[in-house]
Amino acid sequence: MEFIQTKEKKHLSQTIAKGYLLFVILLCCLLCSVNYTIYERNMYSRFEASLTNVLSYVQTQIDVDDLAECIRTGEKSERFYELQNFIDNFKDAVDIHYLYIIRPLNTEAVDNVMNIMAAMNAYEREYEQDLAVHLNELTGDDYSVASVTKYMNATKTKDISFFVSDFEKGGYFIDYTGTLPLYTSSGEYVALLCADMDISEINEFIRNSSIVNVILILSLGAIFIILFYVWSNINIARPLQKLEKTVSTFAYQHKGKEDVDSIVIEDPGIHTNNEIESLSNSVVKMSKDMQRYVRHIIETESRARALSEMANTDTLTGLQNKNAFEAFINSVDERIKAGSTEYAVIIIDLNNLRELNDTYGYERGNAYIKMSSNIICHVFSHSPVFRIGGDEFAVVLKGEDFDNRLSLVDEATDLFHVAENNENVDPWERLSCAIGIADFEVGTDRSIKDSINEADKNMYSIKRAMKAERKK
Repeated sequence: MEFIQTKEKKHLSQTIAKGYLLFVILLCCLLCSVNYTIYERNMYSRFEASLTNVLSYVQTQIDVDDLAECIRTGEKSERFYELQNFIDNFKDAVDIHYLYIIRPLNTEAVDNVMNIMAAMNAYEREYEQDLAVHLNELTGDDYSVASVTKYMNATKTKDISFFVSDFEKGGYFIDYTGTLPLYTSSGEYVALLCADMDISEINEFIRNSSIVNVILILSLGAIFIILFYVWSNINIARPLQKLEKTVSTFAYQHKGKEDVDSIVIEDPGIHTNNEIESLSNSVVKMSKDMQRYVRHIIETESRARALSEMANTDTLTGLQNKNAFEAFINSVDERIKAGSTEYAVIIIDLNNLRELNDTYGYERGNAYIKMSSNIICHVFSHSPVFRIGGDEFAVVLKGEDFDNRLSLVDEATDLFHVAENNENVDPWERLSCAIGIADFEVGTDRSIKDSINEADKNMYSIKRAMKAERKK
């Protein structure tokens, strides 16, 4: 069966898969970022501990007052040479990239740093003497403005400072630098003792590890996505699709139908042992409860209609009774207010009913009433007829009967006259009545009740005339 779709539906399984894929990607990025940050922080913490040990130990071997004098005079002292020899040997013994003493001067582009001393390992002392640092030598453009700014900031504290520095000198290097300001015994700042550790390979290792982690997490995520997609299809998406199709088919097939017995949703047969199965069972149960409820409403309405008919129907004649008459004339008044004014009312009162009941019994009296009712209904077949009392009837004429009202009254009068004068029938079959009629007079009558009163008055005038005629 085809259903008209006003909007293309999104498949739940695809939506779940896309959502989970996005979640895995975000989780992967988060885990990689956290992993990289933690690993990098741990590595830097190790470097800081090593640099702290190096700087603290080397500081104990420096005579800062003597070093300050060498810088002031530009002459190397014996202690200066001893310190140079110490840091050279120290560099041979320790895995360190650079160990040096400098004085940052300014943040200009050139000549912003003055060299004081730098350690050289055995290889450098033998083959790279041209790279040796000289006392009070300006460095030209060896230090960038960004780098020298970091060194300048390090001179503003008496504690060890750490920062990442990068430079090109026979290749590209990334170092983690530790600096310790040197002060004379009088507290005068002299220079910065610096130590660099090469972290280029460490950074490369961290990046490679992160890539491996990304691939691993994505691979695991892909496996989880596939497993979750299969699981969600079996336990969520397909059962919901089956339930949705069952409910949609039910709604389409039973639209506009009034058959109560068909208001039951077919069990879609969902057995997932979870909330979706409970939902499916609840929907089926709800449809059965709804069927019982609708059946109860229909039965209640049927009983209400039956009671209403009983309350508004005369049990003897089957005509509408006085209650129905009151409701009807109220509706006529509403139509009169709306502009429909062509109405006439007939009041019919049966003669001799009390005498018949007293003489022949109520059973014969009831027969008299029913035969009279048949004549009235026959004559006024296009208008509502009411029994409004024991021996009294009312007819409201409109339309064709209103146009022919006088001829209809004459016809009814003639039929009752024939029955009354028929001497070949039983007394309770000799029917007699008085008929009064009145039109609704626009401008005179305020409501149809005025017409009823006028018709009743006319009926009693005729009734008195008939009694007077019988006495002659």
